[in-house]
Amino acid sequence: MLVKRVLSGAMSLAIAASAFASPAAGVFAQSRTQTNAPGTWGSAILIQNVGTATLTADQYSIDFYTSAGTGPTTLTPPTGADIAAGASKEFYIPNSTAVTLDPGQYSAVVNSAQPVKAVVNSSTDHATAAPWSAFSYEGIDSADAKTKLYFPGFYKNYYGFQSELVIQNTGTIAATVQATFYNGHTGAVVGPIQLGSIAAYAAVTFSGNDALFPNTSLPSGTADSIWSVVVESTNGVNLAGVSNIWTESVSDAGVSSYNASGTGNQKLYAGAIYNQYYGFVSSLTLQNVSATEVANGTIRYSNGITQSFTIPSNRVKEVFVPNVPNIGTKDTDKLLAAEITATSGSLVGLVNIQRKAAGSLTTSDPSNPALGSYNTATAASTSVRVPAIYANYYGYFTAVTVQNTNLTQPADTILTYADGTTWKQTIPPGETRNFDHLPTTSGNPLALATNVQTGGTITATQPVVVVIQHNSDRALTTAKAKFFPNDFLFALSGFPQLP
Repeated sequence: MLVKRVLSGAMSLAIAASAFASPAAGVFAQSRTQTNAPGTWGSAILIQNVGTATLTADQYSIDFYTSAGTGPTTLTPPTGADIAAGASKEFYIPNSTAVTLDPGQYSAVVNSAQPVKAVVNSSTDHATAAPWSAFSYEGIDSADAKTKLYFPGFYKNYYGFQSELVIQNTGTIAATVQATFYNGHTGAVVGPIQLGSIAAYAAVTFSGNDALFPNTSLPSGTADSIWSVVVESTNGVNLAGVSNIWTESVSDAGVSSYNASGTGNQKLYAGAIYNQYYGFVSSLTLQNVSATEVANGTIRYSNGITQSFTIPSNRVKEVFVPNVPNIGTKDTDKLLAAEITATSGSLVGLVNIQRKAAGSLTTSDPSNPALGSYNTATAASTSVRVPAIYANYYGYFTAVTVQNTNLTQPADTILTYADGTTWKQTIPPGETRNFDHLPTTSGNPLALATNVQTGGTITATQPVVVVIQHNSDRALTTAKAKFFPNDFLFALSGFPQLP
């Protein structure tokens, strides 16, 4: 999904590669194979107005394109679909009266006259049969599209996980695209593999089981089947992309998604990582995108534990958090954050989250096999946008997790909702706290709310990073029993407001 400015002083935001299939049929129009994440999918696009004035319905729209570049088919917001400053508007595409699309998978471009942020939430909750699953990713600002994209985690039956690459052409002419794969364990290099041509604004999905990636070159089903990927436009056209990850087993299906990165950094933040926190565990994956330098550096966890790393050029390193020496077993140690600092090389990062069965680090929780992924943050800010917050919303609630990146000073932190309501917490130096919108959470101003979907902003006295997680819970009055067990975990990063 691409976001871009299109009017006077306007901003255009593109939704790169929206994964969407109507509940009527499981169609995967962007993919060149049928081996995609299991389920019949529908997508909601959320647009947050981050300007200072109301965004009126005639000032924004969403254009949809097929994988062949056919389009645009335009969603024109109905009269009255204004978005107040700081507020969000959600469009669930299969049920939308503002646009009609055939069943299939589309890319999208959000056009706006004011600055906006956008996210895509995709789920199977309007399908007629399991598996029940969901994933989320951030829309890509047109200014952030690049000719080269980095994907730190690509899996071919890696402990049961599979991957696909979804590549969107953000330009006005066709893009010729190639991909090079770097094995995280063996150091093998495969490629460049020619991915062909992608039409203007279109997106194409490449599954790990695609004929372009045979097991003879990209091994499957072993501990060595973790790869980092570099995708490049060879004719200078800018690209955007996401990667979807899923488990093969339909009985405990889990699906997640993260954004490709266009540049590396020497400082990264992982605002929410877990060591058996209510069953959740995390892995931190780092890709060294430097073609010439080895990446050396340190991971500092919020409980003070440190860990050194060395990553060869273009390679990837995965850290399974429960296996970090002395990481801690107390309840207070299980909700963590991390700061990653490289003294050489250049990094992009990914955090994967999964809920495990009680007492297990290998088997997903059969009652709630939640799986989510998000990109590590590259910058901290005293103001961060939160495009969507759910409170008892069709079975969903939101945890807004905030990491104080200052290691010596506490952060007085305020979550301000679109209607001006506030929730305040003080976060100790270097630590992380949840603004958890479950009805039972102390201090939650939306504890008594039903079917609330809103936007918000985190402000703090110290620079912070934010991770947003939407999940389902049986305790919610809007929960639907038929959806359990499920993976309705959406995970994404907040949008920092930088000078």
